[in-house]
Order: sequence, then C-alpha cells, then structure tokens
Amino acid sequence: MKKLLFTVIASLFLSMSMAQTNKRALNHSDYDGWKNIKSHTISNNGDWLSYEINPQKGNGYLYLYQHSKAKLDSFPRGYDAQFSEDSKNIIFKIKAQFDTIRQAKLKKVKSKDLPKDSLATFNLSSHKLEKYANLKSYKTAVDNDEWMAFLLETKEVAQDTTKNAPKAKKKKKKSGKDKPEVGDLILKNLLTNETISFSNVSDYTIARNGQAVSFITQSQDSLSEAKVLILNFEDKKSNLVFQNLGLAKKLSITSNGDQLAFIFSADTTNQKEYNLQYFDTKLKQSKMILDSENTDFAQGWCVNKNSELNFSRDGKNLYFGIAPKDEKEKKDTLLDTEKYKLDVWSWKDPLLQSEQKVNLKKELERTYLAVYNTKKKTINQLADKSLPQIKLYNHGNAGLALGSSSLPYQMEESWNDWFKDYYLVNTKTGQSELVLTKKNAKVEISPSQKFLYWYETADSTWNAYNIANKKARQLSADIPFNFYSETHDTPSDPRPYGIVGWTEGDKYILIQDRYDIWKIDPKGKEKATNLTEGLGRKENIRFSYVKLDKEEQTIDLNQTLFLKAFGEFNKKSGFYQLTNGTSLKQIRFEDVSYSDPIKAKKADRLVWKRSTFVDYPNLWISDSSFKNEKQVSDANPQQKNILWGNVELVDWINGDGEKLQGMFYKPENFDPNKKYPMLVYFYERVSDRLHKHYVPQPNWSIINPTYCVSNDYLIFMPDITYPKVGHPGESAYSSIVTGTLAMMDRFDFIDKQNIALQGQSWGGYQIGHLVTKTNLYKCAMSGAPVSNMTSAYGGIRWESGRSRMFQYEHTQSRIGGTLWEKPLDYIENSPIFSIPKIKTPLLIMHNDHDGAVPWYQGIEFFVAMRRLQKPCWMLSYNNEAHNLKGRANRMDLSIRMMQFFDHYLKGEAAPAWMVDGIPAIKKGKFDGYELKE
Repeated sequence: MKKLLFTVIASLFLSMSMAQTNKRALNHSDYDGWKNIKSHTISNNGDWLSYEINPQKGNGYLYLYQHSKAKLDSFPRGYDAQFSEDSKNIIFKIKAQFDTIRQAKLKKVKSKDLPKDSLATFNLSSHKLEKYANLKSYKTAVDNDEWMAFLLETKEVAQDTTKNAPKAKKKKKKSGKDKPEVGDLILKNLLTNETISFSNVSDYTIARNGQAVSFITQSQDSLSEAKVLILNFEDKKSNLVFQNLGLAKKLSITSNGDQLAFIFSADTTNQKEYNLQYFDTKLKQSKMILDSENTDFAQGWCVNKNSELNFSRDGKNLYFGIAPKDEKEKKDTLLDTEKYKLDVWSWKDPLLQSEQKVNLKKELERTYLAVYNTKKKTINQLADKSLPQIKLYNHGNAGLALGSSSLPYQMEESWNDWFKDYYLVNTKTGQSELVLTKKNAKVEISPSQKFLYWYETADSTWNAYNIANKKARQLSADIPFNFYSETHDTPSDPRPYGIVGWTEGDKYILIQDRYDIWKIDPKGKEKATNLTEGLGRKENIRFSYVKLDKEEQTIDLNQTLFLKAFGEFNKKSGFYQLTNGTSLKQIRFEDVSYSDPIKAKKADRLVWKRSTFVDYPNLWISDSSFKNEKQVSDANPQQKNILWGNVELVDWINGDGEKLQGMFYKPENFDPNKKYPMLVYFYERVSDRLHKHYVPQPNWSIINPTYCVSNDYLIFMPDITYPKVGHPGESAYSSIVTGTLAMMDRFDFIDKQNIALQGQSWGGYQIGHLVTKTNLYKCAMSGAPVSNMTSAYGGIRWESGRSRMFQYEHTQSRIGGTLWEKPLDYIENSPIFSIPKIKTPLLIMHNDHDGAVPWYQGIEFFVAMRRLQKPCWMLSYNNEAHNLKGRANRMDLSIRMMQFFDHYLKGEAAPAWMVDGIPAIKKGKFDGYELKE
C-alpha cells in the first residue's frame, strides 16, 4: 500500500513537472493574439449578458450568454451592443473584415470610401439575425424601444460590406460646401420586423419614450430644400412640420415626442445666419422663435450654427446656444507670399499664445447657453462672455443652474492653482447671483436645490451654503478625522476624498474620509454619524459607494447600499452591504481585485470582473449577495501554455524612517538556487496595483511585467513618498535605493551585479536623478525625462499650451517656488548638472511631439552624455506623443528596450542598432534588431 501511494505521488509530481516544462516563455510575436474583454452589458431582466473579446490585431467576437440556460453564442466582428428595453432583442454593429480594411488602405482608398459597418438585430427568442449594410448610425429609445431608427448610406447596389473590399467607384459629383451628407432612414419594429424607410435624410432623433421619431430631409438639387417631419409610431404617419429652401440641422425632440426644435438658414452664402425653429403637436407647422434680428439678446447676438439644442426631461425648457454674429469675411486680394504670419505674445494676455492656439477651435465655436420656456414662450440668456459656463441640474428640469467663471484668474493659473467664481443662475428669469469667489474646489448644487456645497481647501472642511437664508456653515469641522488626502505630498492644497451623495430632500449629505463614510445634517441640527461604524479606520479599509442604479439622483438609506472595500495595506478587495443605514455586513473580501459591478435594471443579478496578476479579469455573474457566482468568459485560454509569474507584497524602511510598501514579482518557474537579474520600475505610489493583471502587449512607454517575469526577470516596484518640498530627487533616492538594497539583502537569488531601472515621465526624471547619485544599477531606461529643471521651468506643455511653471511651484515636480526664489533647488534636482558623475549606460526615449515634457529635455540629456562619451542611446519616435500611440512604434520600443536589458543584464550580444546606430540614410530600411556577437 505504501509502495502504491509512493508511486501515485511520484507520478503526480512527474506529471506536474512535465506540465511545467511544456510551458514556454512569452515572446513579442504573442501580443497580436492576446485578447481583451470590453463593453460588457446585461439585459434588464438579468438573463442575458453580452461582451466583446478582441485580439490586439485582427477580428474580434461579440459574445452573448444566456444565464438561465448557460448557453453561449457569438457573432464575428460584432461590437457596440445594446439590449432592447424589454430584453427581447440585441442590437449591435458588425465591423468590416480586418484584412479587407487593411487591403483597402494599402490601395490608398480614402477613409470615407473604406468598407462601412453593418447593423445587426438579433431576436433572443427566435434567434433570427438580420443585417443591414453600409451603416452610418443608429438610435434607440431609452424607455420603450419597440421601434428603432438607423441611417444607411445611399447605395445604387446594396452589399454586405463586412465581407469584401470595395471595388473602384465612379467619382461622385462634389456637393456644395454646406450641403449635408444624406442617407436612407430605416424605422424598424423589433417585435414585428415591420420597416418604414425615407431617403435623403440628413439628421434624425427618436423620443425617449419611443412613441415618435423626427427627421430632416435635404434634397440634392443645386438649391437644396429642407423638410422636417415627425412620425408617430401609433399611426405610422409622417407629418410635414417645415419646408423651405435652405439648410436645417441640429434636430432635437422632447422625451415624449410632442415638441421639436431645429435651426434653419435660407442663406446661400458660405457665412450663414440661422434662426431657431420650434414645433409642438398643437401646431400645424413649426414657428420661428428666434432670428438674427432678435431683440432678446445684445445687438449682434443670435443662435449659433454650433449650438446644440436640448429639451429638459419634462419638456418645459429648450436650451440652445447663442453667440455674436460672425464677422463678414473680406475678399482676399493678397498672395500667400504677400502676407505676414505672426503671433504677438503680450505680458497682459490672460492666456499664453500657445494655450490660445490650442483652444482656438473651441473658442471660435463657443456658444453661450440660453433657454426658451415652452409654456410661457419666453427666452432668457443664461451665459455670456463674463459668465461662460453653466451647469444644468435634474436633466434641465431644475429652476437653478450653477454658473462659473475662471476668467479673473486665467493668468494666475500659469503658475498657481486653478480658481473660479460661482453664481446661482435662475433658469426661469436668467438672473444670476454671485455666491462664491476664487474657489479652487468643485462646487455643486444639491439634488433638491436647497444647498450649494464644496470643499474649502483653506481650512480643510466641507461646507454648505443654504440657498434660502444665504448662510454658509462648515459640515465636517466637528468630526475628529481628516477629509483631505492624508498621503498628499506636493506643495499644494490637498484634495478631499469625495462626496458619496445626498438623501431625499437634501436631508443628509454623505461624505468620505480616508476610510469611512459619514452621514451629516447640512443644517447642523443632528450629530454626524459614521455609517461604516468606524470599521474602515479600525481595519484600514477604504469604503466607497457603488452606484448600481445609474439614474439614481439621491441615496435611500432605508435600502441596502452596496459598498466597495479596499484594504489599504493588505490590498484585499471586495464588497460590503449597508442595510437601513445602520447594519454593515461583509459580502466578499479577498486577495483579488474587483471591478465595480453592473446590475440588471429589473433583476437581482450582477456582472463583475475579478483579477489577480495571474488571473485575467474575466466576467462573472452572481446575485447581490454574491451567491451562485459563475465565471462566464475565458478571454485567453492560451495562457495555460505560457510561463507567467507571481507577485508578493514587500515592505522596508526608507531613508526617512518611513515604512513603505512595494511589489516583488518572480517567474513562475522560480528556482531559489538560481541568480536572477532584476528590473526596478517606479512612478510614485504603485503598490495598490498588487492584483493588477498585465496583458502581454507592446507597451507605450514602460516594461510589461508579464513579459519580463516570463523571461526570467525579477521585478521590484517600490512606492515613493516625498516628505521634503524642494528635494524630490532626494526623496526618490530615499525610497528607491533603500528599497532596492532591502530586497538585495532579503533575497539571495537577486543577481546583485545585474539590476536595472525603468520608468517613464516622472519616473524617467527620477531615473535621470538616480544615475547621478549611485552606481548601484547596471543600466537604466528613462522615458521622457526632465533633465534640466532650470530650462523646463520656463517651457510649455505643448499638448495644452500651458506654462510648465505651475507643476514646479505647486504640483508633481515639487520644488515649491520659482526659479529665482529657489535656484539651488532647481539645480540640485537637475541631472544635467551632474552628468560627469554618471557611469550607468542609459537608454532614453523622447518623442518629437511630446506634449507633456518638451522634447529638448531628452536632447539636452543625450548630447551631454555624448559630449562626455558615456554610453547612451535615444529613441525618438516621429510624430509621437508623450506615450506611444502607434502600435508599430510600441512594438518596436518593446523589442529595443528588452534587447537593451538583455545585453546588459543577461550578457546577450548587443543588437546592431546599439553597436552601429541607424544612420538617417538607412531610416525605414534597417531596423538593426540582429545581434552582433
């Protein structure tokens, strides 16, 4: 018997060993087929789940799972799915074949002529699938989608464009500059399959209750005629509500389909003036309620062509945009060579020229909100040039809106925090009242419109302003815990943890501290209550509210609330339930990462994701108690054949005496008797990502941990804290180097002679600083580093056009003062001044269209290293941003980065690009990947 038992155990170990040896390491060619899940949604009755699984390159699938029958179906290339409100149908798009589009692009087919999507409807009972080719768009009603509407391209011969690449087409006659594109509108009954069609449709919209649809047709004659029609699905008759020569657009319909609005111009010139048209079912045709000669606004102001029209949910208000009339274009009589081209930078400009140019299109198209009261037939302007921003509440039904303006503080934002003035705006009269000035916090109006509320950074308290008596009071001052971020470590005001929401009638406001959720009476009559019973602070668990009903506006404490829980130090994740605002119960709390669940609208069924470093975040379903849970998806079954890895949480004491945490990754086939090279990656605090699953993919700027551990690298990811303002480099050293030394002392299997650094952006800067202070690391890869804070301080963040001063004085760069106030701190933290000390071979990536860190920062670093003949390479991807977007570039970076590390840390031969470089004359012809012995 003992012999038999020994034999069984030996066989078991042998089979496990063989399974292990059958696994292989990841390589870069694996990326294309590795898949991701996206766009999961659940039907209202909770029985159906849809989700996409897409490879990184190629055709994906839309999956359809039926819970009651445990049945799985799929649709090739399906995406963007939604279930009908009655859970009887699913509607989705079908992409053209990946190879078909690729071949068309190789043939230089214009984007507008590429194969188009198809629309698909699938009946969940009969399993009948119907497809419609050449889709332009589709729309469904929110509350009752018995009928849907979709627009197809007008084709002489219809074909399923998801199958074959288009053949060469005859050239179409060019339409006029302002003539809109039109198509064929199809109205389809999802229950009966009845269809109604209309041609030459340029715009359409369907009522929220699904009872009516409205659309615009534009004739394709030289003088285009616009028609606006409305169709009621009850009698299926289309009624003409407007007809005229000209251009109609921006169609909007009320929730119940009894009112319409659109803008119209009869002008035939390029510069058109529009009027605002309104229709309700009591009228035989639409009426003009606003034209360019109106007297409701300042002279020269009128409805704007860029205006969006929106009815309030109750249909009592029509919101639209106005703006000053466009200046008439003067006839251009000069040649291009006869014109000067100039930007004038003035010290009085509120915004830098660079920022003005980034925002130019937005400013040229800016409109200012106005409202038409459909009952009183009155028009009021809500926004103007001094009060440009208006936020509406309760779907536009509310009587008060919140106005805000940052205009008085725009110049200051170049070097300071942002600030705004806040106004209460009456949507019925247009009157505004200044309530709060120069606040650097988000201000909101409570759901019942009894209070304004905000976080006051000056005294670190939550505040409420009683709109009725115009008195403000502190809400959190008497609570003995902080409501601001306790781990904040930049020279700026810390931000709060946030608001959970309000209860009905604005009776209570729910606010988060670092761990717990508090119920506070905004009038101050009742003492604040800790809804989570102090458990969060006691157990170091961060609680947050999960909003399962997306339409919810207030929180009902008499119902069971769903709370997400995260262990701040053990990194566990899960859910608790709060019943009647008094009883807290743990539902799930594990060593995994959970996503926020999605709930079926009319059933007790949840769908959620769960992941670890090893386990992909697949989809699971359960009820709200997490009973009868079931895994639904399996995105990457091929993972079972790949060597992966494991991660553990580590801690150490940094140079400032603070206990820090980090993550330590080891290969799956780890051998404690073997020496492994180690990569150290960092940014700021990263340990909360302990259970993050890293899909093998070509990364945009950093290492892929999964690829690295699969290829026998250890990885250490330390948290970094910055206790000393003005000395971020020293703080980075205190955290990263002490952490590295602690790991070296703790783990004998680390090859102490072969450790490297990798980081991007702020991480890239910290690498630049570290290699001037220590020779501990064999090599380093630094992405988009700031090498010279003295020059970067006066630079521009080109993506936004903003000055970089604010980030040194107040945010991430953490100097805490100007260049002339703290010149020595800028020099101390600038690697460029210590280049002679560097003995670490360096690979830099800095791209020529970097909009965050100026490209010249990488160049300064590289040319200094080159001047001193220190080993250094710089990868500069053309027309690429701060982080790589192009997949080919991401793949290239992944290959070169790992070749760099493999050479220095594993002793592999250097690739040709490292040995010989790539001369400009060989660019695009020679990649230099081959290894040179």
